[in-house]
Amino acid sequence: MSTLSAALKTERGRYVAKAVFLAGFSATCMFCGYEFIRSSAESIFIAEFGAKAKVYAMCFVPLMMGLLIYLYGRLLSAVGGARAMAGSILASMAVFVLSFFALKTGLKAAAFFLYVFKESYVVIIAEQYWSFINSTLRDEEGKVFNGPVAGLGALGSMIGGYIVSRYTAVLHTEPFILLCALVMLPAMMLFWAAYACAGEPKPAADEAGGRKGHLHLSILKENRTVFYIALIIFATQVVATVMDLNFALLVQDALPDKDLRTAYLGGFWMKVNIFSFSMQFLLTPLLLRHISVRYIQVSIPVVHLAACALLLVYPQLGVAALAFLLFKGMDYSIFRASKETLYIPFSYDTRYRAKQVADAFSYRFSKGFTALVLSAVSAVTIIPAAAYAAAGFVFSSVWMCLAFPLTAKRR
Repeated sequence: MSTLSAALKTERGRYVAKAVFLAGFSATCMFCGYEFIRSSAESIFIAEFGAKAKVYAMCFVPLMMGLLIYLYGRLLSAVGGARAMAGSILASMAVFVLSFFALKTGLKAAAFFLYVFKESYVVIIAEQYWSFINSTLRDEEGKVFNGPVAGLGALGSMIGGYIVSRYTAVLHTEPFILLCALVMLPAMMLFWAAYACAGEPKPAADEAGGRKGHLHLSILKENRTVFYIALIIFATQVVATVMDLNFALLVQDALPDKDLRTAYLGGFWMKVNIFSFSMQFLLTPLLLRHISVRYIQVSIPVVHLAACALLLVYPQLGVAALAFLLFKGMDYSIFRASKETLYIPFSYDTRYRAKQVADAFSYRFSKGFTALVLSAVSAVTIIPAAAYAAAGFVFSSVWMCLAFPLTAKRR
């Protein structure tokens, strides 16, 4: 089963394709909605608090993540993967609707809360997609399907980014919060159909009902692959955070008008997702078939080392946008698709519980920790623009070094 067309010629290949592509089309809706909330929540936050205050909001993200992951773990133990997914989506929809009306009443704190929540909810739901896909596919199937299925998520992001950049001037910023909640409804229905097609994955008897813990944190100690994934995710998100903050400060200086800034951010994320979409459908399947996961995982941080070096020399909005675009585009495509193949052989709790901690919590904890350090430093001195690029360079180097033990062969 070396190609998608070859997979579709077999009975199992068609069955698997139906399930994972239903999940993929669900992700199209989900990430279309995320583009609505990402650009609008960020622009509203900057309008209320300023770009420099992002570091303080990011400090609260790990707390939000810890709470949501714990609640998800309890829900997973009680009702299983499909109902936990539906509950996660419905609760997120309710938060967005309530936040919209809170903002309409002039409650400034709602902008702060909305920014923290939008940083948290999407990571937890995204990992649920991959938990389902990794439980449905076999190892070789992951190399065939991961790229195209992830590409459907990027397609949704690309559509959402285009709509934001094209229609913000007409609709303004706040209605996109409600539009995000609206498109999450078909996302939930399609994901439910995917579960109905493939059947809900079942844990082993000793893991059923969360018997080893609702988060089963001991897996991080027992499974070295998952442990190194957590460390790498931490390093990658330090790089992402310093790039993000540098980019946000330059955007604020260049575009003081809120609606113009929202439109620019929507256009930027549309470009990110065009790049990611192209990678996922064209390059990622080819790379996964012909290049080992080790070479892929080591090569990605090398690209970011070069981008951070360029940003050190030319600290301009265009260069910052390019560096951030490369990071996000590769993070959503080849990095994610290759990393997910490492989860396929592992247990239910590894894919559904420990994965939320290793991937989702590490993802946002790193951002919050980095923001806390930066806020402490900025309280006593002004952080020069070059410091962001330098930090990105250093942690890209750490990331590259961790990629070797991550991909080492283990029994």
